[in-house]
Amino acid sequence: MEILHLYNGLPKARLFRQVTSALDDGELAIIPTDTNYAAVCSLSSKKGINRLYALNSGKSEKKITLFCADLKDISLYATLSNPAYRLMKSLIPGPYTFILPASRMVPKMVLTKRRTVGIRTPDQPCCQELPRELGTALMALSVKAAAGGENMVAELENRFRGQVAYLFDAGDVVSESSTILDLTGEECVVVRKGKGKI
Repeated sequence: MEILHLYNGLPKARLFRQVTSALDDGELAIIPTDTNYAAVCSLSSKKGINRLYALNSGKSEKKITLFCADLKDISLYATLSNPAYRLMKSLIPGPYTFILPASRMVPKMVLTKRRTVGIRTPDQPCCQELPRELGTALMALSVKAAAGGENMVAELENRFRGQVAYLFDAGDVVSESSTILDLTGEECVVVRKGKGKI
């Protein structure tokens, strides 16, 4: 695993291109979000998706989310009503996960039984620039260090060595949950109240 230091939220340009190329080839990376660290892969890489599922002990539906660069990208992977669009426009980027009806752009292997998808645009440069550079969404799984750990990056490195190619070093990130909003019906339903105002 290669540890990458960040400058204004991103690795140096050469290393950033190296990461996007590796993600295209099915590798995984751990990146900081506005709520914790997340392991990510390219949504267009079946090998990467399988590796992310393996990291998640095979629990394919547990806490896996898509990271999109912006609202325009989100509309590629989900069906948005006008009220949902307006609400999301006021909240992103930020610590919110939106449950939405999935579009045909979402591979069948990552769909839930409800044919919905959880989507985020975290307020972190790497969470927006990686999908923008890849030209596809990231699939993401939250990874947390143990409470009271001396060094979050070192702990994540030790735990995921041999499974993840890159770790973006943003230091210790205060681990919080995102707020989950279900926008599949006519009314917005708060599934979980986490970080961020509603």
